[in-house]
Amino acid sequence: MHRSSINTVGILAKDDTFALESKRLTAGESTGIVACESDLVLLFIEGDLTITTADRSHSVSGSAQAYINAGISFEITAGDSQASYLIASCPDAPLVATETHDPKIVTGGVTILRTDRYDRFPDSGLVRGGMFYLDEGKVATYHSHDAAAEVFVFLKGDCDAKVDGHVERFSAGEVLYVPAEEKHELANVGEGRLEVWLTVTPNVTPSHTFCEELNDGTFKRTTPRLDGLDSRPPAA
Repeated sequence: MHRSSINTVGILAKDDTFALESKRLTAGESTGIVACESDLVLLFIEGDLTITTADRSHSVSGSAQAYINAGISFEITAGDSQASYLIASCPDAPLVATETHDPKIVTGGVTILRTDRYDRFPDSGLVRGGMFYLDEGKVATYHSHDAAAEVFVFLKGDCDAKVDGHVERFSAGEVLYVPAEEKHELANVGEGRLEVWLTVTPNVTPSHTFCEELNDGTFKRTTPRLDGLDSRPPAA
């Protein structure tokens, strides 16, 4: 099972559809003005930060999330103390330094979202996700995603995650990467609500693939496949 921690600075998970990286800024430090050819989603973990674009400035305090359209130039600056955040490019692409903000009007911008409610990223063909909650004792239905990977960042609670039949325990601050086509479910085994930040890349249709367990322990998909590709063989 692919697991990592938000306390580790650097790449936490990566494939052809995305790259998730953990970053830190010291007090007053800035990223400089940067842009990316891919959509970006961010999870601000701690500290006060400012996101500046060509025409506006957003003040953000952890915990919060953000969505930045592909091609938007922006700058992130930490406040009076260290700040940490996660940033995912969808698909994987580098941040490129630019000399100035966008010289002309461009489509999209920065969307700031909360983590204390069911806020989700704006519609995009490259990524979907945002906040997900699971009440105490509940289990999310076993499913997979056709040609799309999913990443879970656990923010609060304890969870038993099952991926293709293998179960491991996850707690706040840990990250789970589930490759495309692998079946998975989350079970809230702690006290109180499980709070998770997630991404699915790319944003495929159907959004979820469900399956039926057969007598021999394998699974048969019950959701029609629409992309014309072959599915993985039945598995646990």
